[in-house]
Amino acid sequence: MNEIKARISPNRFLEHFAPATEQEKPPFAPMLQGMGTNKLSQISTRSATPTVDAITGVATIAAGDFKVFIEQYNTLAGGLRISTHKLLDACSIALTSQSHYRGTGELNTVVSIPLEDYMTMCGTPVTKPSKDKTRRRVHEDLETLYNLSIEWKEKSGKNTRDYQKMRVITSHGIQRGMIIVGFSPELADYLTHAYIMQYPTALLKVDERNPNSYHVGRKLLLHHSIENNRRRGTANLISVSILLEACPNIPSYTDVMRGDRHVDQQIVTPLENALNALPFITWEYSNAKGVALSENQLKKGSFADFITLYIHFTVKDLPDHSGKHTVLPATTF
Repeated sequence: MNEIKARISPNRFLEHFAPATEQEKPPFAPMLQGMGTNKLSQISTRSATPTVDAITGVATIAAGDFKVFIEQYNTLAGGLRISTHKLLDACSIALTSQSHYRGTGELNTVVSIPLEDYMTMCGTPVTKPSKDKTRRRVHEDLETLYNLSIEWKEKSGKNTRDYQKMRVITSHGIQRGMIIVGFSPELADYLTHAYIMQYPTALLKVDERNPNSYHVGRKLLLHHSIENNRRRGTANLISVSILLEACPNIPSYTDVMRGDRHVDQQIVTPLENALNALPFITWEYSNAKGVALSENQLKKGSFADFITLYIHFTVKDLPDHSGKHTVLPATTF
């Protein structure tokens, strides 16, 4: 850990959260992101039961071409949960603040976040009991990230690039009230040459007892950040089916029909509750052209009709990021 401390340089991370005045607080922060971390943000060990190798103890979760490997899985106090994703997002914001986007030269892969500031960002009161609880939880999440590797395939134009098994972080600790995280050089290099999104800082405060709110909020802002979607006029329009794919804790229609068959209760209502819990968006159901649907239109539909609907949403107070390098491939509707 001494080597890690020596490499830490001041970063501008807190500028994204520290208010310019007592009344003003920036609601968004630029965050490096790419398919690797975006796919990871949609994985949860709460909903996806890993396959654990009896000899190596490595747990594996596969979602198409994307795979997550967690070493020593059965010994970890916490799995891959919302607080783990939030912590990685905060560390990615910190990496963004101290990195040259798509630049050259030496990359500082070690970031540091004051524990009390992280608690404030997450809406946790800074008291002795809550600080002790947060420290334990952060330590658990750091252990999960330290034992975690990812592997995926990513399209780039007409080509497909294979990203072989890549560690997420290679060092971590909490020292003198500072959360210290060392990204793996491979992931840090990947992120600084990937893309940037405007991350809603209020997302760190969403209630983790409703994990769908985090997944929905992150997916909406990622969708909105895609330059090709803005060019096509669909940055504020996303299909219900695509949004449901980003919610690992909402069961599939097939699974619901195998069980109690309460589709509204298990799929529709959780999605609507997640959308309503996000303070940085307003939303309504619409058709593929963004035209709002009436109550009568919504009442008449079956589930087959429901998954063909779209969510038309507006992001509140989003900063202008025109001219920034945020070009991503357009998502599929």
